[in-house]
Amino acid sequence: MGVSASAGLSAALRALALLAGTLVCSIATAQFPIAGNYGLGAGLGQTSAILPPQGTRVIENGWINYDIQRYVDDNGNDIGAPTSTVNAARLTFRYVFRDVKLLGADYSAGVVLTYRNQVLRPEPGLGQGYHLGDTVVTPVALGWHHENWHFQTSYTLWTPTGEFEAGGYPNTDKRLWSHMLFAGTIGKQNADLPWAATFQARCEKFGRQETTDIRPGDVFSLEPAFGKEVARAINLGLLAARSVQVSRKSGTPGGDPSKYEINLVEPYGIWKPEGLPGAQIALRLGKGFDNRNTT
Repeated sequence: MGVSASAGLSAALRALALLAGTLVCSIATAQFPIAGNYGLGAGLGQTSAILPPQGTRVIENGWINYDIQRYVDDNGNDIGAPTSTVNAARLTFRYVFRDVKLLGADYSAGVVLTYRNQVLRPEPGLGQGYHLGDTVVTPVALGWHHENWHFQTSYTLWTPTGEFEAGGYPNTDKRLWSHMLFAGTIGKQNADLPWAATFQARCEKFGRQETTDIRPGDVFSLEPAFGKEVARAINLGLLAARSVQVSRKSGTPGGDPSKYEINLVEPYGIWKPEGLPGAQIALRLGKGFDNRNTT
């Protein structure tokens, strides 16, 4: 009798756990459209629009921590989904080619390896383990320089090289290909401790997700920033970001096609140690506000 009761209790607990997991996955699928991405150099704040000088080799390690406080619907109301703290990482390699000009611009190419998924926000239920996520390839980035003004444009391809299971988690990529176009400009004061301001835009178009046939809506993002070098090798600034889904996703089986909207404000600091020429350490702290269908 005791064995039967124990077996019945275990079966009930397993059923309850399965139901809870199904609800979490259903919430994530129905309420949270697949978010857009960042591109090459996005962690540099106000200097993101400056292409480094010819011959520059860039190796950048970035670590991202998401402290999820709540998930909201398309009215900004808390839906009660389980929250978590999620860590992600990326490793960037980039080179600006010597003596190469395209359309009068310097030419650069690069690749970013992501661990977990370097998206604007994670979905409910993501765990803490590190696994290879998307591989980000930028075959062409062009940079122009004219006195105190700098311009950059690039094309980036996001490739699904991580782990993915439809309806499962943790997933470390989206199991789809996406294309990103980037354009940015920066004006920098000619002074010992200059002010600088930048404006950049990203447009991303997604392909269809394998196994689900979901095509996420296109994403458009804007980021203005300004800052000042307050002392030799120390730069402080403020960055704002707005990312919106501009078209509805398709192919969602019974899901909610509502669009998402993300707004962020981020103070940041950059330190370039004089004893390590070419090196820099950057810190950004962001706060989301007035968001829809996201965190």
